[in-house]
Amino acid sequence: MPVFTYKAVREDGTSVADETTAGDANELRQSLEARGYLVLSLERKKTAFGLGVRGSAKDFLVFNQEFTTLIKAGLPILQSLEILHKRTEQQGFRTTLEGIIHGIKNGSTLSDAMAEHPAYFSPLYTATVRAGEKSGALVDVLKRFIIYQKKMLIMRRKLTTALIYPLLVVIFVIAVMALFLFYIIPSFTQMYSAESASLPLLTKVLLSFTQSLTAYAPFLLLGAIMSGIGIYSWQRTDAGKKILDKVRLKLPVIGTLVFQYIISQIARTLSTLLRGGIPLVQALDTTAGAINNAVIAGGLKESRKLVTEGVSLAEAFERTRLMPDMTVRMVEVGESSGDLPQMLEDIADFYEEGADAKIPVLTTLIEVAIILFLGLVVAVMVIALYMPIFQMGATMK
Repeated sequence: MPVFTYKAVREDGTSVADETTAGDANELRQSLEARGYLVLSLERKKTAFGLGVRGSAKDFLVFNQEFTTLIKAGLPILQSLEILHKRTEQQGFRTTLEGIIHGIKNGSTLSDAMAEHPAYFSPLYTATVRAGEKSGALVDVLKRFIIYQKKMLIMRRKLTTALIYPLLVVIFVIAVMALFLFYIIPSFTQMYSAESASLPLLTKVLLSFTQSLTAYAPFLLLGAIMSGIGIYSWQRTDAGKKILDKVRLKLPVIGTLVFQYIISQIARTLSTLLRGGIPLVQALDTTAGAINNAVIAGGLKESRKLVTEGVSLAEAFERTRLMPDMTVRMVEVGESSGDLPQMLEDIADFYEEGADAKIPVLTTLIEVAIILFLGLVVAVMVIALYMPIFQMGATMK
C-alpha cells in the first residue's frame, strides 16, 4: 500500500507529524479523524524497500540489536526507546519512534504502538513482538527475530551479488551494440553508398536495418519509455503482479532458484513465529503477508483456510500443492514428533543450501549465454560489413 505523511493535532492539543500506509488519502483521513485527530496536511510519499515499506533492512537490524541489548540489560522499554530515539539520525524513523513513545505513554503496548506505523514495522515484526509480550519472553523472541533477519539478509545479499556481474555484462553488450549500430556501421554506409546495387544481401539487410533504426531512434526510445512506464504501472496491479510472479516461477533455472528462496523464507518465517508462541493459523496469515510473491502468498492463504477447518499443515500444503512432496513429508514428521518449528528450520536450511549451490551455476550460465550472443552478433555484423571488400579483392585477382 502507498505511504502517506501527515501532520495533525491530537485531542489534548499536542501536534504529531508521522507517516503510515493506507489504501488512499480519503481512507487515511477518515481513520485519523475517527481517532480524534485534526488533520492539518496529508500527502502521499514515495516509498523504498525496507522492513515494512521504508528504511533499510540493515539499519533496522542494527536498531533491533541495540533495542534487544538495552532490554536485556534491564532497562524499561520506554527508556530504551528514548535512548534509541536520541541516537537515531534518520528523520522519518526518528519521528516514528516519537509516535511509538507517545503511544506507550498513553497506555498502548509496544506491539500496538508499533502496529500504528506499518511503514517501518511490518505485521511480521509486530506479531513477533506481541507474542513476546504475551509470553513474557520479549528478549528471547527478539533474539530469534534477529537471527531470522540476518539469515534473510545473507540470502538476499548472495542473490544480489550473483546477479551483479551478469548485469554488468549485459550493460557492456548494450554499449557494444550501440557502438556498432550508431557509429561503426553508418561509416560503412557512406563508404558503400556508390555501389549499393552490387552489395551482398547480408550487407544490404544490415545497412538497411541500421538506417531505419537511426531514423526512427527518437520514436523507438519514446516507445520504449512509454512501454516501460506502462509495464511498471501494470505490474503494480494485483492482476499484473500475479501474472509476473507466476512467470518468474516458470523461468528455467531462475524459477527454481526463486522458488527455493521463497520456500526457505516461508519455512524460516513460520519457524520463527511458532517458536515465539504465535498460533499456527496466525503464523500462516502473517507469513503470507511477508512473502513478496502473489502466487505463493495465495497458496499460503488457502493453506491457512484449510488449517482453520481442522486439516493438518502437511495435508494443507499437499492439497494446495504449495510445497514439493519431500517437504510435505518433512512437515508431516515435524507435526507427528511435536517439534514442527525445528523441522521447518531444517527445511529452510536445506533449501538455502540448494540455492547456494545453484547460484554459481546460474551465474556461469548467464555469463556464457551473454558472451555467446555477443560473439555471434558481432561476428555477423563484421562478416556483413567486410563481405563487399572480400568480393572486391577476389574480383581484382
